[in-house]
Amino acid sequence: MKISSKEGTVVLDYYPLKSWQSKIFPEKYLRVLSFKGDIQNKRIVTQDKLDEEVRDRVDNYNYKITGNNDNLPQFFTSEVLLWLH
Repeated sequence: MKISSKEGTVVLDYYPLKSWQSKIFPEKYLRVLSFKGDIQNKRIVTQDKLDEEVRDRVDNYNYKITGNNDNLPQFFTSEVLLWLH
C-alpha cells in the first residue's frame, strides 16, 4: 500500500516481506517513509500497525491511498527473518 499527504511531500510505502526462498510473511511489512522523494526511515511493522497508521492518516490528516505495493514483496536477510518468527 502507498499513502501520500495532501501535498504529496510525505509518502508512506508498505511492502510485504519475503524470504530468499520467496516465503511471504503475511503479518509483517516494510514501512518506508519518504519526504520530498528522500527516504527518511525504514522499519518493519505488523499488519495491525499498518491498518492503524493508514486509518489515522486518511481519517485525520487527509492522506490519500495512492498505490498498491502488494505485488512488490521485499527480501530480508536471515537475521531479520529470525526475528520475525
